[in-house]
Amino acid sequence: MWKNRLCYLALLACTGLFFICYDGYLSLYVFSLSLLLPFVSLAVSLPGMLGARAVLSAGGAGASGVPCARKGENIPLRLRVWNVTPFSSGRIRVRLSVENTLTGQREQERFSISASPLPQVLEHQLSSRACGQLLCRMERAWVSDYLGLFSLPLLHNPRQEAAAFFWPAVHPLVLELQESSVPDSEGERYSQTKPGDDPTELFALRDWREGDRLSRIHWKLSQKLGRPLVKELGLPLSDHRLFLLDLNGTGTEADALLDAFASLSSFLAEGEVAHRAAYWEPSAQVLHCREVVGPEDLLPLWKELLASRGHASLPTPRQEDLPSGVSHVIYLCCRPQETVLEAVKLK
Repeated sequence: MWKNRLCYLALLACTGLFFICYDGYLSLYVFSLSLLLPFVSLAVSLPGMLGARAVLSAGGAGASGVPCARKGENIPLRLRVWNVTPFSSGRIRVRLSVENTLTGQREQERFSISASPLPQVLEHQLSSRACGQLLCRMERAWVSDYLGLFSLPLLHNPRQEAAAFFWPAVHPLVLELQESSVPDSEGERYSQTKPGDDPTELFALRDWREGDRLSRIHWKLSQKLGRPLVKELGLPLSDHRLFLLDLNGTGTEADALLDAFASLSSFLAEGEVAHRAAYWEPSAQVLHCREVVGPEDLLPLWKELLASRGHASLPTPRQEDLPSGVSHVIYLCCRPQETVLEAVKLK
C-alpha cells in the first residue's frame, strides 16, 4: 500500500509541476483530475470494501473433528474470501500468526487476495518440525480501494482462530517385558471407562442387543423394568506402571521427551499392557493422571497433553496426587529434580 501511495505522490508532483510550468486549461484539468482521483476511487470501491468477508479454517480433520497429523507432515490452512455484494473489492490483506503452544515458537504469514461475489479459497500448507498444538490467528484483516490508497478493516470479521495438532513421532522399539513375581498388595483395579469380562465386577447395565449371551441378562431387573437388560462386566487393569512426565527443558527438549514417551506408551499399548501417565497442566495448576489400556487411548491422551499449552517444570507432587497401586515409575524429564524423586520414593 505504501508503494501505491508513493506512486500517487509522484504522479501528483508531476501534474503539479506541469500546472506550474504550463499555464492553461489543460494543465489545470490534469492537476484537478489527479487531486480527485483518490476520492473517486474510494467512492467507487466503497460498496465492495464494505461487503468483503474472510474466514480462516484448517482442513484435514481427524476422527475427533480436529485437524491433526504427524509432525513433519502438512495440514491445509484455508483462507476463504468473498463479497456479499455484487461488486468486487480491492486487495484484501490478511496477517496471520502461527504459534506452537508447546515450544512457544511463533511465526507470521501475510496473504493478499481480491474478493469477488464468487468465493475464492487461498490454501497454505501448515507444517511443524515439533509436536504440539498450533494456533493460527487472524490478527489483522483489511481491504483497500482499487488504487490501493485507502484501507478499511473487514466488517463482521472478529478475530478468528484455527487449531491443529501435530502428534509426537513414534519410533519402533525392541524391548522385552517380564512378568513380575511380586503380587499386587492392593488388589486389581477396574477400568471406569471400558467393560471387560471379569464376572466378579459389574461395569454397567445396558439394553439387550442381538448377539448378547443369555447368561449376561439381569433377569430380576429386566422383569421389573419390562425390558431385557444385559450386564457389562468389569475390565481389570494391572496398570502398575506410571509415566511421570516432567517437561522442564526447552521447547526442543520437550519435543524429544514426548517422542520418547509416545514410543514407550505405544509399545505397551500395542502389547495390551495397561499403564498410566501423569502430567502437569501449567494453566490449571493441576496434575492429571490418565490411563492407557489399548492403542485407541493414545490419541486422546496426546491431544489432552498437547492442549495443556506449554511446558513447565513439574512441582513436587503431593502424596494424594500420585495414584496408588503403582510398582514401577518411569520418570521422563530433561533434568531430574531431587524433590520429585523423593516424593516418588515416599509413595
